[in-house]
Amino acid sequence: MITGMPQNSPFGKMHHVGVIVRDIDKAIVHLESLGMGPFEGMGGSKWFEITFKGELHGKPEEWKVKISNAQMGDVQLELLEPSGGKSALQESLDATGEGLHHVGYLVDDLNSEIARGLRRGLKVWTVSKPENRPGFVYFEPTKVAGIAIELRTR
Repeated sequence: MITGMPQNSPFGKMHHVGVIVRDIDKAIVHLESLGMGPFEGMGGSKWFEITFKGELHGKPEEWKVKISNAQMGDVQLELLEPSGGKSALQESLDATGEGLHHVGYLVDDLNSEIARGLRRGLKVWTVSKPENRPGFVYFEPTKVAGIAIELRTR
Protein backbone atom coordinates (compact mmCIF):
# COMPACT_ATOMS: atom_id res chain seq x y z
CA MET A 1 0.00 0.00 0.00
CA ILE A 2 1.20 3.54 -0.72
CA THR A 3 2.51 5.13 2.46
CA GLY A 4 0.05 7.54 4.08
CA MET A 5 -2.59 6.81 1.47
CA PRO A 6 -6.19 7.64 2.30
CA GLN A 7 -8.45 4.61 1.81
CA ASN A 8 -10.29 6.12 -1.17
CA SER A 9 -7.31 7.72 -2.96
CA PRO A 10 -5.14 6.04 -5.60
CA PHE A 11 -2.11 8.01 -4.38
CA GLY A 12 -0.64 8.92 -1.03
CA LYS A 13 0.89 12.21 -0.05
CA MET A 14 2.73 13.86 -2.93
CA HIS A 15 6.51 13.79 -2.41
CA HIS A 16 7.82 15.87 -5.29
CA VAL A 17 7.11 17.67 -8.54
CA GLY A 18 9.48 16.85 -11.39
CA VAL A 19 10.43 19.58 -13.84
CA ILE A 20 12.41 18.80 -16.97
CA VAL A 21 15.08 21.30 -18.07
CA ARG A 22 17.59 21.59 -20.91
CA ASP A 23 20.39 23.06 -18.76
CA ILE A 24 20.28 22.27 -15.04
CA ASP A 25 22.96 24.84 -14.12
CA LYS A 26 21.07 27.63 -15.86
CA ALA A 27 17.76 26.50 -14.32
CA ILE A 28 19.23 26.44 -10.80
CA VAL A 29 20.72 29.93 -11.15
CA HIS A 30 17.44 31.30 -12.49
CA LEU A 31 15.15 29.65 -9.93
CA GLU A 32 17.43 30.55 -7.01
CA SER A 33 17.46 34.18 -8.24
CA LEU A 34 13.65 34.08 -7.88
CA GLY A 35 13.98 32.91 -4.28
CA MET A 36 13.39 29.18 -4.81
CA GLY A 37 15.75 26.69 -3.29
CA PRO A 38 18.45 26.27 -2.34
CA PHE A 39 18.93 23.46 -4.82
CA GLU A 40 21.13 20.61 -3.63
CA GLY A 41 22.67 17.48 -5.01
CA MET A 42 24.86 15.03 -3.15
CA GLY A 43 28.17 15.85 -1.50
CA GLY A 44 27.66 19.60 -1.45
CA SER A 45 27.23 20.04 -5.20
CA LYS A 46 24.17 21.65 -6.79
CA TRP A 47 23.27 18.49 -8.74
CA PHE A 48 24.28 14.89 -9.25
CA GLU A 49 24.16 12.52 -12.21
CA ILE A 50 22.78 8.98 -12.11
CA THR A 51 22.91 6.23 -14.72
CA PHE A 52 19.75 4.14 -14.81
CA LYS A 53 19.13 0.73 -16.31
CA GLY A 54 15.55 -0.27 -16.87
CA GLU A 55 12.85 -0.33 -19.50
CA LEU A 56 11.37 2.28 -21.79
CA HIS A 57 8.16 1.25 -23.57
CA GLY A 58 8.82 -2.30 -22.38
CA LYS A 59 12.29 -2.54 -23.94
CA PRO A 60 15.66 -2.52 -22.11
CA GLU A 61 17.40 0.86 -22.03
CA GLU A 62 20.16 2.68 -20.16
CA TRP A 63 20.13 6.45 -19.63
CA LYS A 64 21.67 9.24 -17.56
CA VAL A 65 19.96 12.08 -15.73
CA LYS A 66 21.27 15.13 -13.87
CA ILE A 67 19.11 15.77 -10.78
CA SER A 68 18.78 18.57 -8.24
CA ASN A 69 16.22 19.05 -5.47
CA ALA A 70 14.89 21.96 -3.46
CA GLN A 71 12.63 21.48 -0.47
CA MET A 72 9.53 23.64 -0.80
CA GLY A 73 7.42 23.09 2.29
CA ASP A 74 6.33 19.45 2.39
CA VAL A 75 7.09 18.89 -1.31
CA GLN A 76 10.38 18.81 -3.20
CA LEU A 77 10.94 20.56 -6.50
CA GLU A 78 13.02 18.14 -8.57
CA LEU A 79 14.94 19.42 -11.60
CA LEU A 80 15.83 16.82 -14.21
CA GLU A 81 18.15 17.19 -17.19
CA PRO A 82 18.42 14.15 -19.47
CA SER A 83 22.13 13.67 -20.10
CA GLY A 84 22.44 10.53 -22.23
CA GLY A 85 20.53 7.64 -23.74
CA LYS A 86 16.89 7.11 -24.62
CA SER A 87 14.58 8.06 -21.76
CA ALA A 88 11.07 9.19 -20.95
CA LEU A 89 12.61 12.49 -19.88
CA GLN A 90 14.32 13.02 -23.24
CA GLU A 91 11.12 12.05 -25.06
CA SER A 92 9.23 14.71 -23.10
CA LEU A 93 11.88 17.36 -23.62
CA ASP A 94 11.90 16.69 -27.38
CA ALA A 95 8.09 16.66 -27.63
CA THR A 96 7.02 19.50 -25.37
CA GLY A 97 10.14 21.29 -24.13
CA GLU A 98 10.94 22.34 -20.59
CA GLY A 99 8.36 22.32 -17.84
CA LEU A 100 6.30 20.17 -15.54
CA HIS A 101 6.99 16.49 -16.20
CA HIS A 102 5.53 14.49 -13.33
CA VAL A 103 4.15 14.35 -9.84
CA GLY A 104 5.89 11.84 -7.59
CA TYR A 105 4.77 9.69 -4.68
CA LEU A 106 6.76 7.41 -2.35
CA VAL A 107 5.62 3.81 -2.03
CA ASP A 108 6.63 0.83 0.08
CA ASP A 109 6.05 -1.93 -2.51
CA LEU A 110 6.71 -0.81 -6.09
CA ASN A 111 5.60 -4.06 -7.76
CA SER A 112 2.25 -4.07 -5.96
CA GLU A 113 1.65 -0.41 -6.79
CA ILE A 114 2.53 -0.95 -10.46
CA ALA A 115 -0.02 -3.77 -10.60
CA ARG A 116 -2.55 -1.53 -8.87
CA GLY A 117 -1.93 1.29 -11.35
CA LEU A 118 -2.33 -1.10 -14.28
CA ARG A 119 -5.68 -2.27 -12.85
CA ARG A 120 -6.76 1.38 -12.75
CA GLY A 121 -5.94 1.81 -16.44
CA LEU A 122 -2.52 3.44 -16.18
CA LYS A 123 0.19 2.38 -18.64
CA VAL A 124 3.86 1.94 -17.73
CA TRP A 125 6.08 4.35 -19.63
CA THR A 126 9.43 3.59 -18.02
CA VAL A 127 10.60 1.59 -15.03
CA SER A 128 13.87 0.97 -13.23
CA LYS A 129 14.37 -1.43 -10.31
CA PRO A 130 18.10 -1.38 -9.47
CA GLU A 131 19.53 -3.35 -6.58
CA ASN A 132 20.55 -1.27 -3.55
CA ARG A 133 18.87 1.91 -4.88
CA PRO A 134 15.31 3.14 -4.98
CA GLY A 135 13.27 1.86 -7.90
CA PHE A 136 10.68 3.86 -9.79
CA VAL A 137 8.00 3.75 -12.43
CA TYR A 138 6.65 6.55 -14.57
CA PHE A 139 3.16 5.92 -15.83
CA GLU A 140 2.39 7.53 -19.19
CA PRO A 141 1.22 11.15 -19.06
CA THR A 142 -2.42 11.77 -18.29
CA LYS A 143 -4.77 12.41 -21.22
CA VAL A 144 -5.72 15.76 -19.68
CA ALA A 145 -2.84 18.08 -18.74
CA GLY A 146 -0.17 15.60 -19.91
CA ILE A 147 1.31 14.94 -16.46
CA ALA A 148 3.19 11.71 -15.81
CA ILE A 149 2.85 9.99 -12.45
CA GLU A 150 5.94 8.60 -10.73
CA LEU A 151 5.92 6.04 -7.96
CA ARG A 152 9.27 5.59 -6.23
CA THR A 153 10.45 3.38 -3.40
CA ARG A 154 12.10 4.98 -0.43
